[in-house]
Amino acid sequence: MNVGDLPWDDVRIFLATLRAPSLRQAADDLGVSHPTASRRVRALEERLGLQLFERRSDGLHPTAEAVELAAAAEEVERAMHALQRVALSVDPVLRGPIRVTMVQPFATDLLMPDLHAFAVRYPEIELHVQLKMALSNLAAREADVAVRGIAAGNSPDADLAGRRAAQVNTAVYGSGACWLGPDDQRAAFADTILPGGPDLLSLPVRGSFPGVVVKRAACIAGLGYARLPCFYGDPVLPRRSVPVRGGDIWVLVHPDLRRNMRLRLFRDFLVEALRRHQPRLLGDAPTLRA
Repeated sequence: MNVGDLPWDDVRIFLATLRAPSLRQAADDLGVSHPTASRRVRALEERLGLQLFERRSDGLHPTAEAVELAAAAEEVERAMHALQRVALSVDPVLRGPIRVTMVQPFATDLLMPDLHAFAVRYPEIELHVQLKMALSNLAAREADVAVRGIAAGNSPDADLAGRRAAQVNTAVYGSGACWLGPDDQRAAFADTILPGGPDLLSLPVRGSFPGVVVKRAACIAGLGYARLPCFYGDPVLPRRSVPVRGGDIWVLVHPDLRRNMRLRLFRDFLVEALRRHQPRLLGDAPTLRA
């Protein structure tokens, strides 16, 4: 068994294959082709002299040897990610990629003009925007910067560093004769009287509409009422309630990367942009009215 020159990329593909439902998904997650991933897995097996996966008609299945190696491989992964973070933290150059993760409404309805302004000002920095609801694993370098809404009064995880940039309010939007589920999002609007007289809490709950993008589309279509961030509902829908606090927006990085010049520059830029948008986020900007 020759492990002295074991390539990190082979270990990375091994771990991705363990974690993904299929080799093809693992390849997609890593940005490589399916044949390349398959070839690297076989090369690792030959180098180690072990069978790591059983090939079945429904895909690859890890062997007992693969499960036993997983913990050691994850230690290597953590060490490589730490090395990459330290290298990036001391990089003084204002060029190269920045991967920023945020939910779709922040990107498409709030911050895109600001991202454009940043790209014009710093043409050698490449922005890679990821639209994710879940917080990307900043420790594993899935993203460099995250823009996230966090419930009022809460703080981000202790292993993240960040700045609270703005507050976001929410309100009720839509029309019809029902509340677009789930039900737990309307308690803050108990005193709201809707057009025509019914109070909000008396409406039946209909269906399940996950996420504000789907909820806003459903409200526009007339399917019912829903709770939306004011900056997202106001431009296209009449507001049906007074705004209530929805949470805070944070700009987050891994603590090891706080000293990196281009990430600090980008983080500060986003914080300033979000603070300029504070009136819209609170629902104080011009809006459609009921």
